[in-house]
Amino acid sequence: MQYRWPILLCSWLVAISSSAADSGMADALTQVLTQSEMARFRTLYIYTEISSQAASYHLDEVLTRLLVRLPTTVQAHRLHRHQVMEYKPYVHGVLLLVDDLPALQRIYGRIRATQNLSHTLVYMSLPTDPYGIDVELALRLLWRLSVLDVGIVLRPPGGAQFLMVTYFPFASTHACQVISASIVNRFQVNSSHWSSGDFFPAKLRNFFGCRLTCATWEDMPYLVWRPPDPEARSAVGSFVGIEGALLQFMADNLNFSVGLYWMSKDEVLATFDESGSIFDEIFGLHADFSLGGFHFKPSAGAEIPYSQSTYYFMSHIMLVTNLQSAYSAYEKLAFPFSPLLWRVIGVVLLLACLLLMALKCWLRRRKDWLPQDPYYQLLVLTMGGNLPERLLPQRISGRGALITWLLGTLVLRSGYQSGMYQLLRQDTQRNPPQTIAEVLAQRFTIQLAEVNEARILDSLPELRPEQLVHLEGSELQSMPELARRSGSAQRLAILTPYEYFGYFRKVHPMSRRLHLVRERIYTQQLAFYVRRHSHLVGVLNNQIQHAHAHGFLEHWTRQYVSAVDEADESVARIASTQYRAVDGDEGDPQLSVAEEQQVAPVRQNVLSMRELAALFWLVLWANLVAVAVFVLEFVMPQ
Repeated sequence: MQYRWPILLCSWLVAISSSAADSGMADALTQVLTQSEMARFRTLYIYTEISSQAASYHLDEVLTRLLVRLPTTVQAHRLHRHQVMEYKPYVHGVLLLVDDLPALQRIYGRIRATQNLSHTLVYMSLPTDPYGIDVELALRLLWRLSVLDVGIVLRPPGGAQFLMVTYFPFASTHACQVISASIVNRFQVNSSHWSSGDFFPAKLRNFFGCRLTCATWEDMPYLVWRPPDPEARSAVGSFVGIEGALLQFMADNLNFSVGLYWMSKDEVLATFDESGSIFDEIFGLHADFSLGGFHFKPSAGAEIPYSQSTYYFMSHIMLVTNLQSAYSAYEKLAFPFSPLLWRVIGVVLLLACLLLMALKCWLRRRKDWLPQDPYYQLLVLTMGGNLPERLLPQRISGRGALITWLLGTLVLRSGYQSGMYQLLRQDTQRNPPQTIAEVLAQRFTIQLAEVNEARILDSLPELRPEQLVHLEGSELQSMPELARRSGSAQRLAILTPYEYFGYFRKVHPMSRRLHLVRERIYTQQLAFYVRRHSHLVGVLNNQIQHAHAHGFLEHWTRQYVSAVDEADESVARIASTQYRAVDGDEGDPQLSVAEEQQVAPVRQNVLSMRELAALFWLVLWANLVAVAVFVLEFVMPQ
């Protein structure tokens, strides 16, 4: 009995001390939840997990006191006890109450990465040393899961203060991607205040010159790497192209050095596989991110191994055709008028002949009312000839009809002469197709990359497979040959992103022999790709939005592909960029001076009657028919 009261006194003091510690921890966590960025979120997700039952009472007590202190009018909360966390594709707040590292690992057991979409506050009750192995392993786990906006609260010995630790993967004080604990805040138990109001310092605004490797391949007008030029005494290479300029823009803003992993042809073709397994290899072994026109494959039951940033460029897939041969000799005679007008002229002449026939039958006995050979006289008037004075109509109505006929034929003859002059002077070609429907109706042979065939057939079900031919090289490499086929009877088209055509026009004058069908088949988003739910998604999205907002991408788009919407005379030429495509061939084909000068803008067309060869052929056929009729009349006078 003599020890009863001291024991009770000690138990009472321990209980008071434990209660005070629980209350202080609840105050510390509540202040972070209400005073940091976590207060912006509508819902707070709370997870509790323990490895030892001895820690259960303490964590439950902290949670109870915390829930009492949380202002319910500010945010709701969802409590998950001993449950595994699920991936949430939106920005949110997370509070984790655990006793040790295994408990933390169990909570994140099903998550591959979080894409840094959460502000996470972790309280670990058992570790007390901020630089201990348990804390370091916990931080490495969070880094691997892309949980960057995170703070771990610890209780060091003494109980006078609580510590908040986090990690900085990129810093000037250590090497790249070194994960170690760094104390960023302290909570004084006596004053019940944190020493700083910045609970989640930024980690990815400056990479301090660390290397980020990009997996891609050289292709204009997107990206080409120019190595340092020894003659120019430059120790730094440079990027060329739209994506190259964007990559350099990001590297300058974020202060990282760009590493390049050049993908092989087999790897590029493997990206079209629906499983996307090639990205597992790329992001696991070779690169931090990738860029290019990959076909995004949404998850269909199984997880795809990569995530996509917002787009930085919209690539429209369109058709580029060769220019068909010029009008034939006989078609040129009909060139000035549209087919409808020719039909109207034919109907009017036919009605005039029928009217003369009717009048001739009705006035058979009054032969003096009609001129001799009225059909011939009608032809003379139509061709601009004159009638003898004795054959002119005497009545006002007849003269009015004659004047109307003369004025109408005068306008038609003048218009016909003007159209023929235009044909001779400008060397007018056939009108190329203006829509995809016209290309299909005219049975063009469509050339495309083999890997795109399935998607094109899905987008254009009316397209027949026999109209398709696979390209041997890239679209850009195939355009010179398409231009050489212009002026022939072949009808060929290439299915290509429109920026290839814009770049080809910027570089090669012979592009004037190609025609762009201004109707989109589909639009493809060009974006960055990273491992699934990586923290780099948000970093890249911010840089892309920054580039869009300041007109950076529009500037480089005008630099390389604006010729799509420009007239031939106003295209500002740029120098060709030499590089090797993924197949090892020359990426931008080299053309001879003679080929480029075939369509030089200084060319003047000389008037030549050779363009009207059909007119001489018609005269020859008419004379032969006249000779044949004369022979028949001579042989058979009856």
